Amino acid sequence: MSLRHKKVQTVLGKGLSSEWNDDHVVNFATRINWDERWMINALTDNWELGQETSTTPTVVLFWNDYVAASLYAAGGVGNRSTIRRKLLNVAADFTGESMQPVLEMAIGIFSPTADNATHEFGFFVTATTPFTANQNGAFFRIDNNVLWAVSSNGAAETKTNLGAPSLYAVYMIKHTAAGDFFYIDDLEAAAATHLTTLSVADLTIKLTCAQRAAGVNEMDCQAIWFSGLRQTA
Repeated sequence: MSLRHKKVQTVLGKGLSSEWNDDHVVNFATRINWDERWMINALTDNWELGQETSTTPTVVLFWNDYVAASLYAAGGVGNRSTIRRKLLNVAADFTGESMQPVLEMAIGIFSPTADNATHEFGFFVTATTPFTANQNGAFFRIDNNVLWAVSSNGAAETKTNLGAPSLYAVYMIKHTAAGDFFYIDDLEAAAATHLTTLSVADLTIKLTCAQRAAGVNEMDCQAIWFSGLRQTA
């Protein structure tokens, strides 16, 4: 979108391109882009931990030669380590299907336990408790050591089995009114495409892992990149 100051003409008057004031141009990009690499801001500058119950708090670490947000769910069965993206310094929803948001996450998953849902990461409604059934959103879930792509409208889910999760991978989600598209590493072709039970709710970015009966669970996130359409009309 470009906005320019222009000459005011009388009714039925004609204007020339030379009469436009070209030295005053507002040219906003059509997409909003943002990334988190954990090396500049403190964790709580951009992320909120209000849903975290783990006795080991989420922290940013320099580990194995890279910087990452480290989530470690411990302290008892059902405890969870989770972070939510903040808006104006509070946990809040900030995107939806009309914005056509795209989310990429570089994530490590370490030996998830094979009992119940252990990990979720992607787009969710801020206030919903992690691992609640039929959460509004578009996200990845690990359940019994199987990776799933999930789309939910709050009443029902569409999900695709993507096999065993990799130790490290880059995950991408495109959330639109027409469909949800899920990618893993190879961004040429979607690993899953969902055209039903699509969320129309406002969403945020959330990452979670939980302790289960078989033991603790953890994950790290090396980087997050977000892009979404800017409103132009």
